[in-house]
Amino acid sequence: MDRSTRELQEALEDELGVNLRFEYHPGAGTQIGQQAALEEDDAYTIGVASLPAFNFTMITGDAPYDLDDFAWVGNLLQDPGLIRVHEDDDRFDDINDLIDYAVDNPGELSVSTSGPYNQNVLGLAHLEEITGAEFNVVPYDGGGDARNALVTQEVDFVHANVFNSLGTAEDTRVLAVHAEENEWADITDDAPTFSDALGFDQEELRPNWPEVRYSWYISQDAADAHPDRLEFLQDAFETAVNSETYEETLADLSPPQETKRDYMSPEETEEANREKHETMEQFVDLMGEMTE
Repeated sequence: MDRSTRELQEALEDELGVNLRFEYHPGAGTQIGQQAALEEDDAYTIGVASLPAFNFTMITGDAPYDLDDFAWVGNLLQDPGLIRVHEDDDRFDDINDLIDYAVDNPGELSVSTSGPYNQNVLGLAHLEEITGAEFNVVPYDGGGDARNALVTQEVDFVHANVFNSLGTAEDTRVLAVHAEENEWADITDDAPTFSDALGFDQEELRPNWPEVRYSWYISQDAADAHPDRLEFLQDAFETAVNSETYEETLADLSPPQETKRDYMSPEETEEANREKHETMEQFVDLMGEMTE
């Protein structure tokens, strides 16, 4: 999240006319950071929510806030879910081979995730529900550890996301991507979408459930006290995200990552967040059972 936020820094500072000062409040699955941002009511303190980790602070973390406490500035990016296997693993030519194996050998295939409650476990729960496969889910303490577990072959595969797993690309290969269509073919081994590969309608196998989104907000108290500041911030954010400066910053990354940019308006961001929240609540008990 820090890296992606800093990638927008130059473009957003140009629009705001001031320098951004970064503060880090780690802990409790992003809950500490949310609380720190909500304590400020001057509209000069912006928070960045990683969805759905943000949602789980309320669903399973007993956070002292709810969705109504947030006023959305907009959404910055989208990072779709995927499955990677190790480059040296010759058991699975494609995602169908992996799913068939997990159906015939329930619980034998181990899969790493970045924790017990997140978009990756949701993606696996949905795959189990739709296909009849059964996985041995191994939750790690963070995405880096989960992805490295595949590189060192501690697990059979990892459920991760397109951009957050790029660091493992040399040692792994992508079998399928959760998306309506694979717009990231050049950095995902030209893998098919899950729905295309497995032959399911996208209404059955929801492509956006395992995605990560980075959405920006201020406290609702700040928005109520300073609606003009919120509007200025929303306009500046939209212009910055869609700017050539930001596009060039993403293009200069290795590999280029312009395709992760996914601006959403404040209204679209709130709607998407509430939909994601409802989905997580629907599957939370199943995710808990899968990661016990």
